[in-house]
Amino acid sequence: MARINRYIILTVLVLFIEFTNARAANEKIFMDKLCGSGAIVLDGDVKPGTAFQLSSSTKFQPNFSCTIKFRTAQPTQRLVVTVEQLNIADCPGDTIRIYDGTTLLNQDVKQQCGTPSSFSFTTKTTEASFTFATGKTTKTASFKIAMAIHFAAVPSCPQNLGFFLCKNKNCISKSLKCDAHDHCGDATDEFSCSMVGK
Repeated sequence: MARINRYIILTVLVLFIEFTNARAANEKIFMDKLCGSGAIVLDGDVKPGTAFQLSSSTKFQPNFSCTIKFRTAQPTQRLVVTVEQLNIADCPGDTIRIYDGTTLLNQDVKQQCGTPSSFSFTTKTTEASFTFATGKTTKTASFKIAMAIHFAAVPSCPQNLGFFLCKNKNCISKSLKCDAHDHCGDATDEFSCSMVGK
């Protein structure tokens, strides 16, 4: 009987940890509500990844500018940035610019506005920043961007230690698998997902 009780307690504890990690990963972040705030830190435990968007696709004021920053908790970690959806009507008047430290990643204007297919980058530094800026007119805009830590220094990305090896060789937290966001950059973390999830 004592073994059964221990098993039940252990099972409940594991389910609670999984639920807590899933909630942290699915937290909604609205870029335009966090303009200019300090960097959002992604770590390997509590917040290994996230996704963000604008609070609505309504018209923004002319000459609006908003920047948010993300950074990793450890110097050996990198960031996987996936633009899952981009719909910025006034192109190139309104844009989203993505920086790896100070280097502009999406140099092609077709990746700054319009309605391109999903695309991704893996940073070379520990920081990524995003600047959404509008021009002189007011048009609608929306986007969804997923972020994840790439554990570049973890050899072989062992799943039994809580990691997931993407097909493109990015190593992310297993807790981000099947959360409806492309954290790998090639969507392999969303393959073979049941309706139940992880």
